[in-house]
Amino acid sequence: MYERTSAQAPGGRYPVTATSTWDVAWEGAGQTGTITTTRQSQTSLAIGEVQVLNVP
Repeated sequence: MYERTSAQAPGGRYPVTATSTWDVAWEGAGQTGTITTTRQSQTSLAIGEVQVLNVP
């Protein structure tokens, strides 16, 4: 959640990181196993408009 636009941030953008974790179960040739892998990617986003939501 961003409380302000990114106009005052360095380069006018906010850095963001997305992370996904996968748990994979496999079987073949009479064997089974599980693999867990995590992937991460980074970029930056310009946030130009902020909308407010009040929740009681």
